[in-house]
Amino acid sequence: MIYVPEKDNYQCYVVQNEGVIRAYEEIPQNNRTINYRDYYINSDYIYKDSYQTFNQYTTLPSCLSSNVLTSEVYYRLDFDKILIILFIMSIFCFLIPINIFKRLFRRLL
Repeated sequence: MIYVPEKDNYQCYVVQNEGVIRAYEEIPQNNRTINYRDYYINSDYIYKDSYQTFNQYTTLPSCLSSNVLTSEVYYRLDFDKILIILFIMSIFCFLIPINIFKRLFRRLL
């Protein structure tokens, strides 16, 4: 499965290279200008918006099947980084304050 953010907002997804997935707002057709968004999957899914003009000499891209696309966050390539950050934040937000309160109120508890 390939994770793509905002899966329902775009009609066609194309793998540009190993680090970029291009999402077209419409299915590419000859003699049309179509807006697209490039997702940089190795850079935490940052994106860049632009447009592309297709003419009769342009080879139209073939869209990925919707069966291989998902918007489930578990398929993100940076999911492990998200979990590590969440774990570190939970230590600072819960364990350290709990230990401080235990020391401050040792006699009461």
